[in-house]
Formats: sequence, C-alpha cells, structure tokens
Amino acid sequence: MKEGKIDRADRKSIRKRKRMINTVVDFITDLCPREFKSREELLSALKEIEKSGFQVSYSSEEVVDVYDVIDFISNASEETVREILEKVNRNLRKMEDEWKIAKQLEERLNKDAPVGLETEIHDFARFGKNFWGIKVTVGANTYLFWFEGTLEELTEVLLEERRMQEKDIVKCPFCGEMHLRAYAMKYLDRCSCGARIVHETVRDTSGWSRELEMLWHEGCSTLGIPVPMEWRRIHIDKFFENVKYVGKGTTNWRMWFVKEPWQLRKPKS
Repeated sequence: MKEGKIDRADRKSIRKRKRMINTVVDFITDLCPREFKSREELLSALKEIEKSGFQVSYSSEEVVDVYDVIDFISNASEETVREILEKVNRNLRKMEDEWKIAKQLEERLNKDAPVGLETEIHDFARFGKNFWGIKVTVGANTYLFWFEGTLEELTEVLLEERRMQEKDIVKCPFCGEMHLRAYAMKYLDRCSCGARIVHETVRDTSGWSRELEMLWHEGCSTLGIPVPMEWRRIHIDKFFENVKYVGKGTTNWRMWFVKEPWQLRKPKS
C-alpha cells in the first residue's frame, strides 16, 4: 500500500515537473525570443526582464511570473536545463521557419494588389504538413482562423477574399464619385467634393460605435438640439439630411458620407 502511495506521489511529481518545464519553455520562447546555449544565458535574459520592471503572470500549463521562472532554472538539474534549452531553441527555429513562409506568402499576395487591398500577416503557425493557423488583414478586413490544406490552397482563399473586395465600390451620395471601399477606409478622410467619409472601427451588440455616437453629438451640438434618448434605435441618415449611409459592403463596418452644413431631414409631405 505504501509503495502504491509513493508511486502515485512520484507520478504526480513527474507530471508537475513536466508541466512546469513546458510552461517555462513557453514563457522564454514568447518573452526572450532568441536561441540560448547555457543556463547562464537564460538567467541573464530573464534578469533583464526582471530589471525592466515588466510584470506578467504567464499562464500555460502552470501560472508563473519571471521570478518563478528564474527560481526554477536556477535550481534545475543540468538535465532539466538541457531539456529546456533544446525545446526553446527548437521552438524558435520553428517560428523562424514559419515567419519566412509567412513573408513569402505576404509578398505573393501583395504582388499586383490594388492600393488599399494590401495583405499583412500578423501571426502565422504551422501545426502539421497541411494545417495552418493565421491572423491576417486583407484590405479592410482582419481574419483569425485555422486552415487545413496546402499553402497553395491557403493562398487562393486569401486571393479570393481580395478579389471580392476589389468589386466593393462605394459611390459618394453627394457627387457620384466612385471609391474602392477598402481604399476609402484606409486612406481617405474626404471625397473630392468635400464630404467626410466616416466608418466604424468597433461596434458592440447594441449597435453602438464611437464613430456613430460622435456623429450624433456633432450634429445635435451644431444645431443646438439634444441628442435623442433613443438615438441608437434611430437611423442617423433618416434624422439628418446631410448624412448618407452607404452600407457595410464586404466589411463588418458601417460607412457614412457626411457633408456640412448640418441639416435636419425634412418630413415627407
């Protein structure tokens, strides 16, 4: 019976050590992204983080901070330190290889891309021969997703997204000038006729966005009237004559053209 209890305690200790090693490896890989050759190099890099006053509680398989990691490495056996070094360096080499693929993919996607429809890869990981994780901005949209398929197939999916946005043209309601929606969102504040181009950058489930609230306050303040209590339920372009809604198109964000002077919309006779 005693032997069984000892075996269970040993197994628990081994599992805890393994979890701690994995957490320490993740911590170092994320916060000290370079290859290391010795315990001393690891401790030196970690002490630089400690000196900077940067506070982080890192949760992987265990919750640790920089002091926990320094203490663990300082007291670890040579065998454990070797294991940590091997895993950290292997992770970093993998990340470097992944980033090279990401940069090549980005260059390919940006070849001949219209202005406003550039692609930027923020995060990229390879989990198997044909299994990828990617966070990418294509034109006006940002996506985070897993993809199962070849790199060529992933490239085609992203190119198709770009092609869809290329067809998303918005027409100024005041002068009729045509704009690529993604280009207008990224680079234009105004149409050539002087109309402001306003689009959302964030929106909650109630329909609130800071840009929409800004327009309501600006319009009502200019005209010397109170903002309606139920403004979130009112279509702003049905309230003001000089605000025109042009939809969301292929994006998740509403867009308006606004041309001064501010005017209340006249009721239909």
